[in-house]
Amino acid sequence: MVGVKNNRRAQYTRKIIKETVLSLLQKESIDSITVTEVCKAADVNRTTFYRYYDDVYSCVDSIETDFLDNLKIPQGTSMIEGLKIMLGEFYKNPALSNLVFVEGKTKLLDRMSHFHDHAKLVKTTMDEYEATYIMLGVQGIMKRWVKNGMKESPEVLTNIIVKVVFAEELQDKKSLFDLHEVKEEQTGFSEV
Repeated sequence: MVGVKNNRRAQYTRKIIKETVLSLLQKESIDSITVTEVCKAADVNRTTFYRYYDDVYSCVDSIETDFLDNLKIPQGTSMIEGLKIMLGEFYKNPALSNLVFVEGKTKLLDRMSHFHDHAKLVKTTMDEYEATYIMLGVQGIMKRWVKNGMKESPEVLTNIIVKVVFAEELQDKKSLFDLHEVKEEQTGFSEV
């Protein structure tokens, strides 16, 4: 259908442009990527690029928005199941995952803060400090996972996150300074 904004040809063109921008972001910062460079690599003309995006930043915003739109976590989903869904989406998008967690070249983590805001609406005993601790812990583990090539499945990583971030074995300890005792209990060895 000629003239229809979301016809297959338009969708394909946007997809190619986005993939090209993601590819270029793996090599250079967003500030140094030009529309001309994107058009040349994607084999599209500038008019075509500007039909869909204002600039490279708006293309990256579109990539992030698409990712968040695809991240459908049904109402009433448990936190653990929601984490599995989120990890699964990152697992399916290794190039974007690398840019978000390793390179830090997108603002996707900031945009995902609405999940934290949504959690505030749910009645919970978690205060803001606990929520911040959990979010930063999850992000840190995800960063390590992506940096190491996402070798573990989303299900395995979810179990790791639950074990580490919620630190069940530390709940009986009096302080974080007792961490070496936990390590001794688990390994049978003491650090020297």
